[in-house]
Amino acid sequence: MTVTDTLIAPAAAASATTAAVLVEVDGRTAGNDALHAAIEEALRRGAPLRVLTTWAARHREMYDATAVVERDRLSAAQLERRLTRALRRSPDLDVQSIDGYHSATEYLAAQPESVQMLVLAADHPVSAELQEVLDRAGCAVLACDRRQ
Repeated sequence: MTVTDTLIAPAAAASATTAAVLVEVDGRTAGNDALHAAIEEALRRGAPLRVLTTWAARHREMYDATAVVERDRLSAAQLERRLTRALRRSPDLDVQSIDGYHSATEYLAAQPESVQMLVLAADHPVSAELQEVLDRAGCAVLACDRRQ
């Protein structure tokens, strides 16, 4: 397995001490790969890691109410296990899980100065709206494809 991580937008002069590495996690395998890349990038940069969880909206589209609750619980537990392992290896890593946003686009529109790098799965759609928000925020984007 080779790793193909592609920097698709240069970083602006964001403050590394305050701006975070943001990753959107939706419970898919590609999102998990992006999470691992974001952890590595946050450690390399000495930056806080913010994990935006967006699986709930996807679950509501796919399952009935009872199944949504169970899928959300399982997804949250899976994320917690991954973050716990990362914190065991790097106890100084500042990690926060974020919910309440439907996408990285929405989060960046609301908090443009808070992110120095956005890490996305390679199959994440880059819409015109996301591109516009990225241009305003001036943050770098790392597209992560660990399956090639």
